Amino acid sequence: MNNTSKLKKEIDLLTYITSKHTGVDSKDINVKQKTGEQVISRMVICNILMECGLKPAQLAKHFCKHRTNYYHYLKLHKEYIQNARMYPRYLDVFNKVFDEYMTKTQRLQTINELQAIDEVDSAIADLLEIRKYLLNETDD
Repeated sequence: MNNTSKLKKEIDLLTYITSKHTGVDSKDINVKQKTGEQVISRMVICNILMECGLKPAQLAKHFCKHRTNYYHYLKLHKEYIQNARMYPRYLDVFNKVFDEYMTKTQRLQTINELQAIDEVDSAIADLLEIRKYLLNETDD
């Protein structure tokens, strides 16, 4: 199983758990619609993944949304934690999903490893593109 498949498996597990706690069908979480429960579901999934070490750029690749969405989710998450009365429903769902997710297996280590491997793969791909460009320049 490659790293992308492993990451997808982690996200699928987290989506399943979140779906169970919010009542939003798992296929309706990563869509453009913005019902309250769908937004809570997306925010919970993404913020847990970021707490586990995944970077917004990696989330953007998987969910096909711009990385600034995840910075916004993180900003709101911090605000809700600092003021628990601001959005208690979000915090309740987040805590339940996070606790259940962390008991399923040692996921935190897996996500950190996948993130590191993805960063190395991206760096290698960038270097290969630069090399290809430079080789084409010297041929002229």
